[in-house]
Amino acid sequence: MSEKSDILLVGQTPPPYHGQAVVTAMLFDHTWDGLKVERLRMAYSESIETVGRANLGKVWHLFSLILQTWRLAFAKRPKVLYYLPASANRTPVIRDIIYLSCVRWCFPKTVFHYHAGGLPQFLETIGMTGKMARRVYSNADLSIDVIETSPPTGSYFESKANMAIRNGVSVTQVAIERRDQASFQALYVGVLNEGKGLRDIVETASILLGRGYKFEFKIVGEWISNEFKSEMSELITSRELTNNFIFTGSLTGDEKWQTYADADVFFFPSHYEAETFGMVLVEAMAFGLPSVTTNWRGIPFVVEGGDCSILCDVKSPYQYADALEGLLLNKSKRDSMGHAARAHYEKNYTKDRFVTSMEAVFRSVLNTGS
Repeated sequence: MSEKSDILLVGQTPPPYHGQAVVTAMLFDHTWDGLKVERLRMAYSESIETVGRANLGKVWHLFSLILQTWRLAFAKRPKVLYYLPASANRTPVIRDIIYLSCVRWCFPKTVFHYHAGGLPQFLETIGMTGKMARRVYSNADLSIDVIETSPPTGSYFESKANMAIRNGVSVTQVAIERRDQASFQALYVGVLNEGKGLRDIVETASILLGRGYKFEFKIVGEWISNEFKSEMSELITSRELTNNFIFTGSLTGDEKWQTYADADVFFFPSHYEAETFGMVLVEAMAFGLPSVTTNWRGIPFVVEGGDCSILCDVKSPYQYADALEGLLLNKSKRDSMGHAARAHYEKNYTKDRFVTSMEAVFRSVLNTGS
């Protein structure tokens, strides 16, 4: 008979590269001291463009995951199922209804980790599907939010316990390569879509150009669709900003870290509906970058107390331009905010802090009750 396990981790790891997948990969890669942990990777999407969209391949993968979960559940008998519920999107919610209805009964305990915001509110808008989802998410032994919320997400699903654990990230420090005389550079990293503020970035650039400043915006990430890419390219051309934008596509590893090291400021004007944490803000802090971002959902909680970020209203290009202008003209302010950013990262958002917290949580759940 095979040795029994403690926990089954089920989640998406890169690719594609986004905050939830990167954090889940940390848990998959971690060596759990004294805990017997199984891992089951979800691979519904290999690119950002296919996230949240239904296709036959995903249906097949869903049923494959169910079969793999049953096999692990009966062979290894893990006591805890760790699972990351869907974002506020009908297709992944239906996926969760099917998967959790089929497998949750196999595990004595369940831990749900909510990375995407707005799920309870979304379920209220989709009728019977929302009611079914609420049922499969209900009564978890523990629900985890990535940021402190009131009420906690798990309270909507009548979780037995709720807590918040802030994400962490591990980065590789690299040397700055940009020339001293290079123009002021604002960096954006993330999915290239409307909700993350790409249109506002272009409008902000247009305002700064009109004020006579020399600058470049470096944009790192995958386009959500070719249609949106074409729309933004036309807007950039029409505003005569072609020489002010650098699009790198998706970057990973040292290439990605180099973009942070070489930038002057991080610019993240998100108004994305499911925004809860903004992992890229933490990555920017790790490289000592001041940030200009939005007073939106979980973002203020991520940067609060750090004296490293300027918060603006959503969809406010003139506010963004004013904030960037102030940093462009004042290097000492950039340096001061940058030092504060690094200190805030080291205090709150290291990988070791995150995985240690998660390990303590898993031990607590395993030792609670029968």
